[in-house]
Amino acid sequence: MMHTLDRAGKQKNLQGLIVGGFTETQDLDPPFGKTVPEIIIDVAGKYNYPICFDFPAGHIPDNWSIILGSEINLNVDHSHVNVTYV
Repeated sequence: MMHTLDRAGKQKNLQGLIVGGFTETQDLDPPFGKTVPEIIIDVAGKYNYPICFDFPAGHIPDNWSIILGSEINLNVDHSHVNVTYV
């Protein structure tokens, strides 16, 4: 899906990317050879925007709400993520 979104031009104008939590992911047989974060970095890493991994949203027990369509400030470093609504 990341490659499809990239080919469609959907990633080139992003200001940031929030990736939710993934549970129960299993590799294929034969192995695909990359983890979910590795696939995302391979595609989105060529752009200059912050990427937040394991954000507590999605089909996981600690599911935080994200207001779709709202403007936020996203700050990401190696050990912290800060999301604030504007």
